[in-house]
Amino acid sequence: MPVRECVCIIDPIHPVGVERIATMHDVIGPDDPRVSETSVLVIRTSPLGPDIFGAMHGLKAIVKHGAGVDNIAIPAASAQGVMVANTPGGNNSTAVAEGAVALMLGLLRRTRDMDALVREGRWAERWGIRLGDLTGARVGLIGFGRIAQRVARICSGGFGCEVLACDPLVPAADMRAVGVESADLPGVLACDVVSIHVPLTEGTRNLVDTVELAMMSPHAILVNCSRGGIVNEAALAEALRSGQIAGAGIDVFVNEPPEPDHALFGLPNCLLSPHVAGVTEAGMRDMALHVAAVIDTVSRGEVPATLLNPEVLP
Repeated sequence: MPVRECVCIIDPIHPVGVERIATMHDVIGPDDPRVSETSVLVIRTSPLGPDIFGAMHGLKAIVKHGAGVDNIAIPAASAQGVMVANTPGGNNSTAVAEGAVALMLGLLRRTRDMDALVREGRWAERWGIRLGDLTGARVGLIGFGRIAQRVARICSGGFGCEVLACDPLVPAADMRAVGVESADLPGVLACDVVSIHVPLTEGTRNLVDTVELAMMSPHAILVNCSRGGIVNEAALAEALRSGQIAGAGIDVFVNEPPEPDHALFGLPNCLLSPHVAGVTEAGMRDMALHVAAVIDTVSRGEVPATLLNPEVLP
């Protein structure tokens, strides 16, 4: 029989998900005096360190609203026998993929500059600005998971792009089966557009640094809708200032929000957004309902399909 859980929702999620959870469980916020009774914790981007386990002695599971879990101290959770599950896929993957393509188009078509020309009465200057094309471009994907695969479909099917990807976890035959060429990292970095779709781990931290940026072409653009820390932000700022690359679209930062004097803020060839690539109505609704489904699984004493630390199982 399902157990009525005490669910603490740390970060806001779509109201549909909250309502769905509340039909079967007790929902509280992080400031509720009953927080020590929490059995299931729902989290999005807030950092969750080892100290949390001392305050929630009955904690069974942490459910991540989203795919990336770099903000959760999973070893500490495992040490306390707490399950950690995420909610990848669904409309959120599509939303992030569309967000990445939106940054590509925004950079190539210089959307921010075009807007400024109109607002500032500089209409005549429009003929002196060169715009780029996504159609026919070579797009390189670092990582080839759910989101990258959607980006590949949009770029190849919608814009006729040649798509290359590097991912040691995906066989080249699987990539070829969906019309994507397998390449190494230098091969991907040689493309016109480079888009990052890997999780942040110790192996991917500063994966794109000074050396990697030097492998890119002066006309190329870089897009990161994955995690801050995968691109060395100081090295990227220098590459943009020097003209090593033409532009960058950045949705994620090492520190969020970034400091007011961040090196990327003063660069006209950098298009920024506040970690919202996946925050569309459909994406947020779908992911919140996925969270509710995982909580129901836990309440029935079953193992979530997206469990990330199976070592906690008996």
